[in-house]
Amino acid sequence: MLPLSICVIGGILRQKEHTLHEWSNVNRNIELLLTHGEGVQDYKRVKQVLELSYDALPYYLKPCFLFLACFPEDELISIEKLYLLWMAEGFISHQDKGPNETLRDVAQRYLSELAMRCMVQLHEAEIYTPRDKFDSCGIHDLMHDLCSSKAENETFLKRIDASKYLNDYVLALPPSVGNSVSRLAITREHNAYISSVKGLEEVKDLRSLMLLHKRDYCYESIKLKESTIDFEMSQCLRIFVAEGCKFEGEKLPRKVGELIHLRYLSLKWSNVRKLPKSVCSMPYLQTLDLRVYFLDVIRLPNVIWKMKKLKHLFLNEIKVIGGEKLRLDGLDELETLDEIRSETARIADIPKLISLQSLSVKVRDDCDVDNMSILLSNKNRQLRETCLEVESCDLSSEKGMEFLSDGLASPSLASLCIKKCNMSGSFPYYTQGMCQNLVKLSLEDWEVKVDMTDFGKYPMLQSLSLCGVKMTGTLICQSNSFPQLKELHLSYLSALKEWEVEERAMAKLTFLSIRSCRYLKKVPEGLRSISTLREMVIGQMPIEFTEKVREQAYFPFVKIERSPWDRDSSQD
Repeated sequence: MLPLSICVIGGILRQKEHTLHEWSNVNRNIELLLTHGEGVQDYKRVKQVLELSYDALPYYLKPCFLFLACFPEDELISIEKLYLLWMAEGFISHQDKGPNETLRDVAQRYLSELAMRCMVQLHEAEIYTPRDKFDSCGIHDLMHDLCSSKAENETFLKRIDASKYLNDYVLALPPSVGNSVSRLAITREHNAYISSVKGLEEVKDLRSLMLLHKRDYCYESIKLKESTIDFEMSQCLRIFVAEGCKFEGEKLPRKVGELIHLRYLSLKWSNVRKLPKSVCSMPYLQTLDLRVYFLDVIRLPNVIWKMKKLKHLFLNEIKVIGGEKLRLDGLDELETLDEIRSETARIADIPKLISLQSLSVKVRDDCDVDNMSILLSNKNRQLRETCLEVESCDLSSEKGMEFLSDGLASPSLASLCIKKCNMSGSFPYYTQGMCQNLVKLSLEDWEVKVDMTDFGKYPMLQSLSLCGVKMTGTLICQSNSFPQLKELHLSYLSALKEWEVEERAMAKLTFLSIRSCRYLKKVPEGLRSISTLREMVIGQMPIEFTEKVREQAYFPFVKIERSPWDRDSSQD
């Protein structure tokens, strides 16, 4: 508790003017609380000190902080999700936008300021992009207690832990909820199943209703009948999150489409199979998350292009009603498109999305090279991050090579995965300025020659996967190559026999997997000098190779999987 108090006090002082008067005021308040605080227990005194951090927050950060009370203790909170919820609530001020900023950029600054004040803890992503170094945040238990008590006392937000009110799979909300809150969050454990909810239909004038899960995946863990929620009593609802909900009849309640003030609608991991047209006519909807259960397909009316205020659209498996491809033109304010597929969406509409900043797209064999070239053109200067997966496409033509070369030169390209494609010659050689922001590269199952020495020159590459591609018999990782690489996956490289790692190569490598490279003789000695290496997986390799790994004493961070050649490797 004491280190947290010191950090919070430091965060307060950091925001104060560096004058004797300001610092003296802080000193007097802290000394007063520590000397004359209520009770004698350390916890109460520390809590009073932490309250100073809340009192010192500027007006625009207080609702952002209090909103964190909707998440359970010790939960890693997705910062992307948090930004979108803040924006839907109207916490992010348009007046704080710079000339080239979006509201998301402002939200990012707000979270950074809370972190500088030591009120939240930012967690760096394992594989991060220039746009986002952090992917989640957390809050200390004591700070969470403060946040929750403040949010409830100020009737800002109420969080219900379903496990405390669950009896025979029935969740009965306490009568105290009633009209006392404008924001209600119901959280449940990963193994909790709720067959029905009682009392939710009595809650009036809700601004936000969030049915959240403590884990990053859930499916049909809470049943919602048509009558469970009385949307007519909450016409001002701005946020409706239904994570992992099982809707009656596999469809949304009819009244959802009448929520004209709704800004955020999430059906993530739900069982919804069809989106009604009424949802697409919501005039102010900003975020639409249709990433339903991954084994299911959601049917969409082809009217999403009419949602003029839509800024963030999340999809996975979809089918457009009527058989046409999903139309996207007209979404002039759309900033995030994740993920669309060439089989079901009009790729040619992407250049018309003038505000697009983040794009994730999968193209398959029905997508021609001309359409693929559209994806990585530099015409959209707003585009900051592109994640592209190309599968079973013909890249053997001159246009195909141009598409690949132009794509690697695109400053927005952050992730590239190419599978089972036709291509003549070799993978494009490195030139100055290529792959400036590419952090993830995966080449799988295609007959193309690659030069791994070139990949070592990519300045931001953090994850590299090579599976079933052509390469030379000897692989040399030169000194100072792969400066940012953290993950390396090598599999089904039939020509690979020797591997050398020179000093200071792959200096940040943390994970290595080697599978089915059956002619590779041994793990390079140079790996010993990589102090960051924490895990090595060896799979489907000859017994001679695994024995040498054991002799090299790489344990305990080596995991050796059973090899099909353990008994007959001597015959190879």
